[in-house]
Amino acid sequence: MALSATDVVRRVVWGRDRRRIRATWRILLGFGVVLGVLLGGGRLLERVDLPSVLVNGPVALLVVAALGAYALVASLVPGERPLRGYGLEVDRRWARDFLAAVAAGCVFQGLLTGLLLATGSGRVVETLSPGVASGNGAPAVVVAVAATALAFAAIGLWEELLFRGVFILNASEGLAARGLSPRRAVWAAGGANVLVFGPAHALVAAQGATPLFAAGQAMAAAVYFAAAYVLTGSLAFPVGLHFATNFWVASVFGQAGSGFPALVRLERSLGSGPVELLLLGLPSLALLALIAAWVRVTRGSVTIDESLMEVVRSRRGSAAAE
Repeated sequence: MALSATDVVRRVVWGRDRRRIRATWRILLGFGVVLGVLLGGGRLLERVDLPSVLVNGPVALLVVAALGAYALVASLVPGERPLRGYGLEVDRRWARDFLAAVAAGCVFQGLLTGLLLATGSGRVVETLSPGVASGNGAPAVVVAVAATALAFAAIGLWEELLFRGVFILNASEGLAARGLSPRRAVWAAGGANVLVFGPAHALVAAQGATPLFAAGQAMAAAVYFAAAYVLTGSLAFPVGLHFATNFWVASVFGQAGSGFPALVRLERSLGSGPVELLLLGLPSLALLALIAAWVRVTRGSVTIDESLMEVVRSRRGSAAAE
């Protein structure tokens, strides 16, 4: 018997199991709601004359609104999990992982900065730069630094929620539902995540970096962000790494000509040769080692988080629902 248009739509969106929409739509739902609010809110903020000393601090308000909207929509969609189900269950362990990740991220960025200076790919052009707070005294600098840190923490939160939590967990479930073993499904989803995250960042290359280097750097970042998420089953470590990376490049060894207050400003020159390959590879391997060491100390073994595996196992073989 021929299916009606309504039945076709239901089959595409829900499959045979009406309790839950398919994995692809769960991923698109998260990206659509969060990015929609961020882009729409960003347009509104452009019309507001905010003090320059706040730099990108107002972004944090947009992130709160975006995550709130996503949490609300998710609660209304059949079978969709709450945000804490993606690794946002904040408790003492979450805070400990976050702080450890910030420390690891600073070690990673310190090594990268040292290599930049040693290879001549980075050159110090300014120290103790107040950026947009110039001429307004120490209190303005403190406000600018705090606003910068708050904004980058918020940016790390939404990007890791979408690219690691929403993408990897739902993609893993979808792949497992189609017969892939849970372990392979998780790693395959992590690999796909690298391919999605990297090229998207080629369009936002940092000062002094070619789009090719920016894409390579983002793909390397996606590897250690994904590894941190898969091995801990939590967003704490990837969010901490993301925050440390962004804040370091903005306000510790910031970019030349940037408005962010910075301890030191570096002029970077990054192409796509063997030196750049070293700059991408060596610090990334060191960071992966730090992640593995932390997981070993806090979880006992370096393997896919068991809670994450349990979620994926529960979907194996249920292709009609995914």
